[in-house]
Amino acid sequence: MSDFQASAELLSIYLEDARGHLEALDQCLLSLERDGLDAEAVASLLGPLHTLKGNSGMMGFSGIKEYVHRLEDVFGRIGEGGFALTPPFFDRLFAGASALRDAVERACQEAGEARSLERERQDLESLLAGPATAPTAAPVHRERLAAGALPAPAPQPP
Repeated sequence: MSDFQASAELLSIYLEDARGHLEALDQCLLSLERDGLDAEAVASLLGPLHTLKGNSGMMGFSGIKEYVHRLEDVFGRIGEGGFALTPPFFDRLFAGASALRDAVERACQEAGEARSLERERQDLESLLAGPATAPTAAPVHRERLAAGALPAPAPQPP
């Protein structure tokens, strides 16, 4: 942990920016869950994740930075078709996204990291260490209300 103390104004700017990046994460997860693998959607998320990682590092939020770094790795592998996009897989990513949102909000409220993401980071590392598998052929159709995210539209009949 650094001795850097962010001003209230800087924390506010970071939080507003982070909320936008977290919304992009939620929307990408919802889209992947609803429609299946879309490499373009995954690629479009990597920029916001990279920015969130860098901004978190500059704020001295090293736990958040490390978690987002692993999240970038997971999404890189998703974009390559390296994970089966199953309901348990999405459960893990949605839980991690919710924990990340909580960690960011609490870090800004308390002007320092107050919530550990160690368990969630280790979960991402276990995903990355596991065998690469082909994505599921059919998209998963479930409604999901991620923290702050809109529910997925109802599936359309074939």
